[in-house]
Amino acid sequence: MAIFSLLVLLLMFITPVISVLTVVLKFAETRRAVSWPQVRGQVTEVRLLQNGQQYQPEVDIAYAVGETRYTSRQRPVGPNGQSKGSKAWARELSLQFKPGTAVPLYYDPARPKNATLTPRHMEALSPRWQVTSGLMILLSVVMHIIGSRALLTNYLNLSGSSILVSVAITTVVTLLLGAALALLVQETRQPKV
Repeated sequence: MAIFSLLVLLLMFITPVISVLTVVLKFAETRRAVSWPQVRGQVTEVRLLQNGQQYQPEVDIAYAVGETRYTSRQRPVGPNGQSKGSKAWARELSLQFKPGTAVPLYYDPARPKNATLTPRHMEALSPRWQVTSGLMILLSVVMHIIGSRALLTNYLNLSGSSILVSVAITTVVTLLLGAALALLVQETRQPKV
C-alpha cells in the first residue's frame, strides 16, 4: 500500500508540472515560428491521407539551409486554416504542391530540421489545441487537488480550513514549478549568440 501511495503522490505532483510544461513550450514555439526565416523548398512527393471521411494532403519537401540539405514532411492547411476536408477539397489543395514545385518553407534557425509551410497556422494556435491544453491542465489540477487532499487528511491528519489552505498552496506551487521548468527548458533551447 505504501508503494501505491508513493506512486499517487508522484503522479499528483508530476502531472500538473508536465501539463504546464507542455503547454508553455508549445505556445512559445508557435510564437517563435512566426519570425522564422524563409527558404525555398522543392516538393518531392504528394499523397492524400484518409481518416474516416476526412482527407488531408501530405507533402515531402526538400530544402537546404547553408550547405546542409533537409527533407520535411508537411500537412498543408488551406487559406482559412482548414487542415482536413472532403477528398475533393484535399485534391484541390494538393494541386498547389505538385512534385517539382518550389514552395516557401519556414525553418527554425536553432534546429533547421524543424520546418513548416505556414508558421501562423501551427497547431498551438488552433482552437482544438487550446481546448485540449486547457482541459489537460484542468484535469491535472483536479487530480492534484483530490490527491493532495486525501494525502493531507490521511497522513498529516489535517482537517477543515487547514486542508483547503494546504491544498491551495500545493496546487499553486506545483503550477508555478511547471511554469518555471518550462521557462528553464525554453531558455536552454534558445540559440547562444
